[in-house]
Amino acid sequence: MSNYWRYSRSAYYSVVAALPLLIIYEILIVLSQSRYWGIRNAADVWIRTFLMAFDLQAQHLAFVLIGISLALIPLAKTQARGIKLKANYFALMFAEALAYSLILGTVLQSILRLSGLASGGTGNGLIQNLALSIGAGLFEEIIFRVLLLNLLFFLLKPLFKKYVIAVVVSVLLASFLFSLSHYVGTMADSWELYSFMFRWSAGLLFTVLYFVRGFAITAYTHALYDIWVLV
Repeated sequence: MSNYWRYSRSAYYSVVAALPLLIIYEILIVLSQSRYWGIRNAADVWIRTFLMAFDLQAQHLAFVLIGISLALIPLAKTQARGIKLKANYFALMFAEALAYSLILGTVLQSILRLSGLASGGTGNGLIQNLALSIGAGLFEEIIFRVLLLNLLFFLLKPLFKKYVIAVVVSVLLASFLFSLSHYVGTMADSWELYSFMFRWSAGLLFTVLYFVRGFAITAYTHALYDIWVLV
């Protein structure tokens, strides 16, 4: 267990752990028999739209994304510095993410109940809600934590004298945009100030978890939390 905390938050473990999420998500999309763009969240659409700029066809994007993930595994391994894959560590990561999702779900749902607001499924079928949940956990964490958060910090760090201020501003902005994204796209929610602030707070919690435990556990926590809410 002495190496678990370091191993599990590494890029190597993150890329390997993300691959099953991606494959399950793509299978669920096919099983849902929905229109191609019908049940995808904004982050997923943005990534696929970007890839289509390279003359890729929509029906090929699932294979492209899986191929990119497979290509990233050996790249991440070269940066692993002695980190080795252990099956029991992946089981522990799932259990840890499940625990975080239950804690996060209990806290956030309590806030909703105290505010007199309800939260539940989207009205879609089981398979569609599972796809939405896993897609949100995977693609939103890639966009808003891995890419956007690190980009904001890179851009803002030279503007602030103190490292801490750059971190705080980056976290607040990334969480703000994370919340805002839920009101964009065909599956967008209707605008409500409270729901916006609620999601901004959730984004802050996911960001803290990303800093402490890395991408994989944050993505699984996000996906499991959404399943806990939607299914």
